[in-house]
Amino acid sequence: MTTKASDSFDAAGYYEFDLARGAIQDRAGDRVVVLPEAALAPLVQSAAANGDLTAMRALGTALGERIQSGLGAVEGASPAAVFQAAAGHLAVFGWGKLSVERWGDALCFQMQEAPQHDEHGLALSALLGGLMSTLAGRDVACVPADEGRYLLVDAEIAEEVWGWAQETGDVAALVARLAPGGAS
Repeated sequence: MTTKASDSFDAAGYYEFDLARGAIQDRAGDRVVVLPEAALAPLVQSAAANGDLTAMRALGTALGERIQSGLGAVEGASPAAVFQAAAGHLAVFGWGKLSVERWGDALCFQMQEAPQHDEHGLALSALLGGLMSTLAGRDVACVPADEGRYLLVDAEIAEEVWGWAQETGDVAALVARLAPGGAS
């Protein structure tokens, strides 16, 4: 089952440009800075190469906090509303198009048109992990799998699942290993 964001996220007026002050604010009143991808890419590539994606995870956390403040209590919102808000925020910040797939009991996020700043998608994995941890209220990770897919797992097993992904990369095989009685 695949779920895609509908048009219910209203991006109109998300940013307010104040040219007289040289400032841009989002609808929450927070200042934002627009960067060309060519300027951001080397920073992200360097972080990924050095194994420190703290800034990307923090960015995901900040996006999650924006979603929480926009929705009020995430716990009281429908899963569809939370997903649509997440997809909308990722899109207005230029991180691509989010969809979610259900593989049995597992959730897998697919990112289309996302910037690829490192070979294995670890930067986007960290961003999604921060975002989803904030929304879920617990520490989770999004492990890169195949075709721009990121498998949602408990943070405690993320490294082990990442090792499996290096062997196969196939979402179906990863989900089978995670299932009760699956090979480990």
